[in-house]
Amino acid sequence: MKNIIKMYTRIVPPKQHGILFLFLLAVIGPDLSGQPKIKFYTEVSENSVSEGLYVRSALIGSFRAGNNQLEAGLEDNLINGNGIILTGYVVKASRDFRIKNRMLRLKAFRLWTASSDILKQTNSGFSLSVSQKHFDFLVGTNFRTYSFRKKAFDELGIVGNADAIHENFNLMYSICYNIRPSFARWNTGLTITNNDYFLINQETNPFVNLHGFFKIKPHVSVFAEIWYKNAGLFNMSTNYFGYTMRGGISWNF
Repeated sequence: MKNIIKMYTRIVPPKQHGILFLFLLAVIGPDLSGQPKIKFYTEVSENSVSEGLYVRSALIGSFRAGNNQLEAGLEDNLINGNGIILTGYVVKASRDFRIKNRMLRLKAFRLWTASSDILKQTNSGFSLSVSQKHFDFLVGTNFRTYSFRKKAFDELGIVGNADAIHENFNLMYSICYNIRPSFARWNTGLTITNNDYFLINQETNPFVNLHGFFKIKPHVSVFAEIWYKNAGLFNMSTNYFGYTMRGGISWNF
């Protein structure tokens, strides 16, 4: 996994992640020997610093061959006052393996996001997850870098070593409970986590996610999620930060 991430980040800079994603879709589209999957969603969000509602959409494609899976996705703004269209790219590689009677998934990822036209964030890391009949658990670590974009250098005259802040070995976690098994036609559940598709939060700021899905056909599902975001749940005080309402469709070819 580590070699995959190193090779990817060396060959494909952030500006080319979208090209890699389109290439992935082109490859998995006609190839049905594995298990291609497409997920699309739109979300409406509001938080304490957004100055009103904003709307985003995302497209995520994945391809599974045996116990291995490659996933890539992009996120864009539909309605937002910060003037950015593409807000995130992600690439993940994972492998499933069994220890005794327990199936585990080891995943490596590379995430790039932009919160404005002068700031960006990159995350690389690893996670280990396990699924049971009603519970899903995930634990991992990520390496985060906050840095300025080109516009900040041009307009603010930043020089020297003041262009980036690095954080090493941040904790990632997720605990999910579903009322029915994952293979059921419909399901609903509750998740407490500090990570999402295009966001990894600080350890002390988890999200609460109420989610559900319904299979229209054996290979097509619709899903909906409501995220409640707070600040400082594991600190001395807790404050409301924001919410997200998300709906989408998932298609297994």
